[in-house]
Amino acid sequence: MSHFPEDTKSRLLTAAGELFAELGYEGATTRQICERAGVNIAAINYHFKSKEHLYVEAVKAAAPLFRPEEADLERRLEELRQSGDRHQAAQLLADYIRLMTRHMIAEVAPEWKVKLMMREMLEPHESCCEFFRQHIQRNFTILLGILEILFREEMPPERRIQTGLSIVAQCVHYRMAHDVLEFLVPPELRGKFTAEDVARHIIEFTFSALGLTLPFVTQWTQEAASSANAGN
Repeated sequence: MSHFPEDTKSRLLTAAGELFAELGYEGATTRQICERAGVNIAAINYHFKSKEHLYVEAVKAAAPLFRPEEADLERRLEELRQSGDRHQAAQLLADYIRLMTRHMIAEVAPEWKVKLMMREMLEPHESCCEFFRQHIQRNFTILLGILEILFREEMPPERRIQTGLSIVAQCVHYRMAHDVLEFLVPPELRGKFTAEDVARHIIEFTFSALGLTLPFVTQWTQEAASSANAGN
């Protein structure tokens, strides 16, 4: 029977995640991690085999994984490849954006998870390359598949990738720049920046740019006019 308490592993993971986020892989020492977790220095080797393995597990814990939802998107995408239904493809694109936005904004994550993901994206560690490739590539492949059904011959491959990156960047921005947005968005307007509000904005903006709906400005000016008429 192990002499470590049952929650030692989770304490180590949290402490490591916080320190890796603050100091980076090289900057955070095993002694610092164990001191913050309140455990014996041998605990890392016992539970994670090495500092490197601990880092990989911390990154995995920080990544916004949504495997069940991805599996559903993949199933629906495969059905669309058979039917070629562009209307359903547009709906799938909207659902993809809602899913991404919800995971970026609505699901409250500890600050260290956000910082660690930012650090890993800017300075990827070699031990996480395969995990990141699988995690990010699977998600992006779904998005490219949706765009391919929507625009088949009209959109060259490089434009499809650029469009996909633009969509993802909008979703990710609201998470990565969370602290900055606190300064940019007035307090009285923050209630209009919920996950659903942001998802709706990204969907409308993207669909307008892709010619799937009315021009973006037309949409919100019509909405403003409708609201004004309703108030009269």
